Amino acid sequence: MRSHLVSYLAGAVLLAATLWMSFAIPRNLAGAIDLLAHAGGGDEGALGGYVLSIAGFAVAIIVTRTGSRLFFFVPGRRVEFEMKNRLLEHLTGLQRDFYAANPSGAIISRINNDINGVRMLLGPGVMMVCSSAGTLSLAPFYMYGISPGLTLYCALPLIFCFALLQLGVRRMRVEQLRSQSALQRLSDFTVESYNGIDVLKSFRTYPWAERRFGGLSAEVRDAAIRMSTVRAYLMPLLLHLTNGLKMLVVLVGGGLVIAAASTPGGLGSSGVETGAVLATGSFLGVSGGMSVGELSAYLLYLSMLVSPLMGMTFMVFILQRGFTGLSSLLEVLSSEPSLPPVDPGASARLRPSSVQGGRALSVRGLHYAYPDDPQQPALEAVSFSLLPGEIVGVFGPVGCGKSTLVNVINGVLQPPGGTVFVDGVDASTLGHSALRSEVGTVSQEPFLFSDTIRENVLLGIDEDEMSALDLDRCVHQAVEAAALVSDLERMPAGLETLVGEKGITLSGGQKQRVALARAFLAPRPIMLLDDVFSAVDHETERYLIRQIYRLRERAAVLLVSHRISALEGADRIVVLDRGRVVQIGPHRELCLRPGPYREAWRLQDAEAWQRPEGTDG
Repeated sequence: MRSHLVSYLAGAVLLAATLWMSFAIPRNLAGAIDLLAHAGGGDEGALGGYVLSIAGFAVAIIVTRTGSRLFFFVPGRRVEFEMKNRLLEHLTGLQRDFYAANPSGAIISRINNDINGVRMLLGPGVMMVCSSAGTLSLAPFYMYGISPGLTLYCALPLIFCFALLQLGVRRMRVEQLRSQSALQRLSDFTVESYNGIDVLKSFRTYPWAERRFGGLSAEVRDAAIRMSTVRAYLMPLLLHLTNGLKMLVVLVGGGLVIAAASTPGGLGSSGVETGAVLATGSFLGVSGGMSVGELSAYLLYLSMLVSPLMGMTFMVFILQRGFTGLSSLLEVLSSEPSLPPVDPGASARLRPSSVQGGRALSVRGLHYAYPDDPQQPALEAVSFSLLPGEIVGVFGPVGCGKSTLVNVINGVLQPPGGTVFVDGVDASTLGHSALRSEVGTVSQEPFLFSDTIRENVLLGIDEDEMSALDLDRCVHQAVEAAALVSDLERMPAGLETLVGEKGITLSGGQKQRVALARAFLAPRPIMLLDDVFSAVDHETERYLIRQIYRLRERAAVLLVSHRISALEGADRIVVLDRGRVVQIGPHRELCLRPGPYREAWRLQDAEAWQRPEGTDG
């Protein structure tokens, strides 16, 4: 709010002018009515002055009220924009342990719903607080100036109403927290169902998903109904309060007008009427008189209290929602990434990245366990090396730690210090930005943005450093190397084809090849390819393997795969089993050694083993 203080001050000044003119209208109206009542409308000049004043104030209020709303609402929108950018920047710096404890659906709910609540708080909420505070302060002040006794009587029901309103506010806050939690769970389940739609189809669990979604929706509905119930009790209470106050004003104020008229110089009244009025005033403890114009002004001031009182529950709802959303966002913003200190000189010790063949990678005694299961290490005493220009394969059964190894090397999972080295420099001291400029990753399930295929391929390359002709040629070469040409020819828009979020409009193999094209276009000195052939056919696999092995001229490649055919040409193959390195060596040597690699080779090359002895091959 401090960054938009000028806008808030301008809005407050215009709002104060609006309130002053709004309360000036009843004073002028009272003068005009009293003039008509006493002078019979004879002083036309004074009457015209009152009418012009009222009309002028009414027109000016249109301008000042509109201006005040703009000055109050615009900062809310700007804060929403700034908060989303700040939250996105903060989220991209957090580690995987944060996302393990905070599901994606809950984060999406916070970005959409909680930030919207903060916008309402800092825009309409602040304006309503200022407007209500001004109205609820000035209206009783002017009412007290007309009749102190009558104002005190009107204050008693207001105090009782505010006491009940406070109870309602506490109840609404409890329900607001429940509603927010239920909405986050619903959002999280929706995202998980969307991402796992293939699993739901395979196991035919749509009825379970529908029941689960219905139950979560019912929680959101019930919380909203409970909040509406509280408001449903408060709104009639405030409405009846204002109607009761009007009745009180007419009863007592009317008696004061008659009493004033029955006095010498007044409009005259019978003795019986005067006695009744004086008895009523004595019973209520209100003395003095009031003119017709003052009674009209008093009723107008009272009617001005109706709007803030009626809007009190909505204002409280906005404030509660805003503060609840703000506390939820602060939980995210207060989360710090679990990163070790970065050595500013670490990057300077690396040799120039343009060296042919990429950089050297060394893993020494790597031990890693996930935070949620520290007693069961995913990797244990893993050691191997990758030299510039080499291709090292990683093989192992499902769940042996292959993807964990890739994520530790590229910094998605924080490696222990002194275990992963890039050109002899401890990777944990490089920091994420420097590490990811040296290590590139193509995962089994790559993430594609909701943009064109061309823009997804160009991700990570500085387009300003290349001419349009060179850029188009490089993109075409990368797409050709990734075996995407035939697929693009079947798409009417070609490279300009839009893909949905996470590449939803593309097949699994097409998504993998788009990610490979991205890697071929701008390879990092160290490239990690994690099972990038899992969704392609064997013919395409053979073509991609040839292209990947050519990549060794520009980068050191760590190729992870469960297919023996993809690893045959690697310089060395690291065989993992239950998080440990059980074998290291070239393909031919591992095929002769008993172990998991040889067994897998026999199973995958069964046709060769079934040939009779003495036949070709």
